[in-house]
Amino acid sequence: MSTLQSGDMVNINYTGRTKEDNKVFDTTFEDVAKKEDIFDEKVIYRPFTLIIGKNWLPEGLEEEIIGMKEGEKKTIEFEAKKGFGLRDRSKIRLVQRREFQRHQIKPKEDMKVEIGGQEGRILKVSSSRVKVDFNHDLAGYDLSYYVEIEKKITDIKEQFICLLEKRLPGVDFSSTKIDLKDKSIVVELPNNTRFMEYIQFIRNGVTRDLSEITTKYDNVTFIEHYKIEKKK
Repeated sequence: MSTLQSGDMVNINYTGRTKEDNKVFDTTFEDVAKKEDIFDEKVIYRPFTLIIGKNWLPEGLEEEIIGMKEGEKKTIEFEAKKGFGLRDRSKIRLVQRREFQRHQIKPKEDMKVEIGGQEGRILKVSSSRVKVDFNHDLAGYDLSYYVEIEKKITDIKEQFICLLEKRLPGVDFSSTKIDLKDKSIVVELPNNTRFMEYIQFIRNGVTRDLSEITTKYDNVTFIEHYKIEKKK
């Protein structure tokens, strides 16, 4: 059985904890989420699709997954600088309250907000200014991950389906038709995705993701069929 390398696509299960207090902040296991009181009904708990080396997960985690094998289980620990970064005091800034008014946001302490394309957490609110921490919530924390390598995905059709499921969790792609023609991939998505919001961006994103793991194909074509209703 070959070991995993940078650029491989794998499905993994994991549970991430902060080393300082052993608190779980992320998991793909539903039972763990419930046990640790972080269960979210909106989240679909299932294996995470990863292209190793693309920083979809913290750098320290992806580095240690290299060399593992299908079925292998491992606890990986690494420092904050290879996790969500060190805390940077320059990222704690004062924002004029009128900026929140412009976005119709009523600022409150501990509220998560997006200002100027950056996500942050409100630390303090005054009459004219709001103190916002734009550091990641886990910046400065050393981390520990329990990881299980579920499967290395090598079949191009299965890779495509996994990437679709990653970008549209909860959608059933079992009826997706994928044909390989020379250096082209021809895809017919399920009808229920046709009018989904941002579906064009999702198509582009999946195509871009696929280019990270194969150079065998030159283009992806999405086709749609519309049935003509005939009057009786």
